[in-house]
Amino acid sequence: MRRMRGDRGATSVMVAVTLAALLGMAGLSVDAGALYQERRELSNGADAAVLAIAEDCALGTRPCDAATAQATAATYADENTRDGSADVVGLSLDTAQRTISVVTGTRNPDGTTKVRPFFAQVIGWEGATVKASATAIWGYPRTVRVNLPLIISECEFPRTTPVPTPERVLYFHDGNNAETCNAMAGMDTDGDGVLAGGFGWLLSDGCDAMLTADLWYSVDPGTSPPASCSPVGFESLMGKEIPIPIFDDLEMVGAGGRYHLVGFGLFHVTGYNFGGQYKEPATPPCSGDERCISGYFASGVVYEGEPGGEDWGFAIVKLTG
Repeated sequence: MRRMRGDRGATSVMVAVTLAALLGMAGLSVDAGALYQERRELSNGADAAVLAIAEDCALGTRPCDAATAQATAATYADENTRDGSADVVGLSLDTAQRTISVVTGTRNPDGTTKVRPFFAQVIGWEGATVKASATAIWGYPRTVRVNLPLIISECEFPRTTPVPTPERVLYFHDGNNAETCNAMAGMDTDGDGVLAGGFGWLLSDGCDAMLTADLWYSVDPGTSPPASCSPVGFESLMGKEIPIPIFDDLEMVGAGGRYHLVGFGLFHVTGYNFGGQYKEPATPPCSGDERCISGYFASGVVYEGEPGGEDWGFAIVKLTG
């Protein structure tokens, strides 16, 4: 009987040790999940902060200085956490290089800066401070994703008119003399004094593509959209602002022709008639055999592409880290 009572004591010790180990493992699992969630929230806050600051600097909507950037970062860091509290522990704004970096860190509503453990304190762990960082750049786009293979003439782009511009209709050009316009300074690299007005189609394997300024692109000689574009895809562009490539010279407008892409404008689409099913809205901006697109040029930000181009009224903002 004495031996059995001794065994019961040993079993109790083993159960206690096992329970402590299990609680420790539970702590590692649960508390590791809490750390992961904290880092994800801080990372979301850092990403949102640098994008917002870069957009403000690109568009001039708010002062592009350290104090304003710090206030913006604090707002976005807080708004991306469940408890509404985070720290901005680092910020670097370089207006010459057009870069912004933000580091966010743990801050609890009571002001402490460690993620509190739920179970792992059993094994003596008191929590940790989590940090996350993000970097963004801004500038004018040199490379950008376009949503339809359409290109307009530089002489149709209102370089001296503030955006948003009045709504207008651009018509398809086919090389007729009546559809040319006088080339202003900086246009027309071949020196013939004219550019085709309106718009034309780019030869493309897809309806959208990444295009780069200061390169030549082949002409699609048809008057209708390329076969790779669907009517549904065009409908999705209605009421949206999309980058449209701009040419400053061309070699022929038929098969074998090429456009020299000089930049991009941001165009708000209000309607079009490209023939067949490619018509929006119910009463399109032109009818019959005419091919046209209506809308206006706007200011704004895009997020796909690369900076390094000229100012055509809108900017590109991009996460780089």
